[in-house]
Amino acid sequence: MWITLLVMAVAIALEPFRIGMAVLMLNRPRPQLQLLVFLCGGFVMGTTVGVVVLFVLRQRLMESNHFTLPKVQLAIGALALAAALYLVLRPAAVDGEPSWMAKLGTWVTQTGSPWVSAVAGLAIALPSVDFLAVLAVILASGSGAATQVAALMLFQVVAFLLVEIPLIAYLVAPGRTLAAMTALNEWVRSRRRREVAATLGVVGAILVTVGLLTV
Repeated sequence: MWITLLVMAVAIALEPFRIGMAVLMLNRPRPQLQLLVFLCGGFVMGTTVGVVVLFVLRQRLMESNHFTLPKVQLAIGALALAAALYLVLRPAAVDGEPSWMAKLGTWVTQTGSPWVSAVAGLAIALPSVDFLAVLAVILASGSGAATQVAALMLFQVVAFLLVEIPLIAYLVAPGRTLAAMTALNEWVRSRRRREVAATLGVVGAILVTVGLLTV
C-alpha cells in the first residue's frame, strides 16, 4: 500500500493547478497567511471526506473477497496506462483548466480575503477520481483503522508538499521562494502532452508491477 500511496501522492502534488494556486497565494497580500489557510482548507476537506469514506465503507469492503489491494493497484495502474495512451493518440488540442478551476483562480485573484484562500483550499480537495482511487487503495489494504487513518494523513502531507515547503521557505527567503515556485509552475505548465503521457505511463507501470508482485 505504502509505495502505491506515495506514487499517487507525488503525482497529485505535481498537478499544475495545485502548484499554480500555491504561486497565486504567494503573490497575494500576506502570502504566508494565504498559504496557511489554503493548506488548512485542503487538509480539512481531504481529511473529513477521507475519514467518512474509510469508516462508512471499511467493514463492508473488507468482507469482500473481490476487493483486494493487488486488484485495486492493477485497476488503477491500467487506467493510468489507458490515460497515457489516450494522450498520445488523441488529436492535438488546446489544453486548459476546467471551467470551475479557471473561475476559482479568477475569484482568488480578485479577492484579498484569507477566507477566499480557505475556500479555495476546500475546493481543491473536493473528492476527485484520483482521491477516490487513493481511498480505494487504503481500504483494500485491509489494515486496521488507525493505520488507514495514518495512511490518509501521510497522503495529505505528501500531496500538499508544494504548499507546505513554500510556506516554511518563505520565512527564510521570500524572494527566492516566490521565484522558485514561479519557475516550477512555468516548467510544469510548459510540459507537452507526450511528457504528461510519459509520466502517467510510469505511474501506471509502477502500480501494475506492484499489483502483479503482490497478487
